[in-house]
Amino acid sequence: MVSAPVLLETAVGAEWDLARIPFVREVFAHLGYPLYLLTILGVAKALAVIGLVTARPRRVKEWAYAGVFFVYLGAACSHYAVGDGVDKIVAPLTLAALTLVSFTLWRGPRQDARS
Repeated sequence: MVSAPVLLETAVGAEWDLARIPFVREVFAHLGYPLYLLTILGVAKALAVIGLVTARPRRVKEWAYAGVFFVYLGAACSHYAVGDGVDKIVAPLTLAALTLVSFTLWRGPRQDARS
């Protein structure tokens, strides 16, 4: 089971990125990223949501978790790189941690390294 905050944030983030709402355009301008990256991230997040809510194939879900984790970690690192305060860094780091917890709970104990 995917944690609700991770799934909700990823789904809303995909919609906001693809719609290029003013908030995300301002954040991207502040971070110095080109706006076309919003389309790339929006599509990737939408695909991740699909991968997270479907169970097959297993590898797709693993990649979706990895992608979402790197999006949140990248957001935290980007805010840190431009000198933003802790208030801008804590939320994405928290979501990255929730993603790891959700992934760990989804995988559960593994009996065979090949499964």
